[in-house]
Amino acid sequence: MKRIVLLVLLLSFAIPTFASTHKDVINVSCNELWRAVKDTLKNSGKYGIIAIDNSEMTASYNMGGNLMAKRTNSAMLNSKDNGASCELQVQTAYSGLGNNDAGDFKKRVEESLTKLKGQPLSNPNTAPEQPNAATAPAQTSLSVSSTPSGADIEIDGAFVGNTPSTVMLTPGSHHIVVKKKGFSDWTKTLNVTGGSVNLSAELDQAPAQ
Repeated sequence: MKRIVLLVLLLSFAIPTFASTHKDVINVSCNELWRAVKDTLKNSGKYGIIAIDNSEMTASYNMGGNLMAKRTNSAMLNSKDNGASCELQVQTAYSGLGNNDAGDFKKRVEESLTKLKGQPLSNPNTAPEQPNAATAPAQTSLSVSSTPSGADIEIDGAFVGNTPSTVMLTPGSHHIVVKKKGFSDWTKTLNVTGGSVNLSAELDQAPAQ
């Protein structure tokens, strides 16, 4: 009996890695769903972000560990029904038995949708509407880079992208934070009135715990 149990355990760990694509259509716009996807990846504590592409609405990330090897998954969005709904496509690479990476990810994205519902939605790839060119306030083009690159950029408490990126700011005072795991946060307060501004953040290694 012990030999049978040992054989079953060995087989379960010897199962190779498989890839599978899962598609779910959700009745929200892709802009709204993309915001929830990024919130899930950044704030759920379950995923390690590899790359995020705001223009293509794609992301790759890993998860797992301990007894299981890390699994690399990816997510992408496709607009459906003339923008009225959005398809969440998750490609998973899972090993062993009992993993439901796509189902777990979809559940957390839906929880983020509920959490973020009602909050103003911004689209970083679409220029803001100008009600009147003669009276519209002059915006500032802010370019943010960092050493090392790939750091998160937060403006006034909201995540806007990863370095290097260029965003548009309305006139006034804005609080900029550049952060990356393993490094101390870099902060700056800007008072902008128009034109263009370039910021280069030199990130220092965080003190050892």
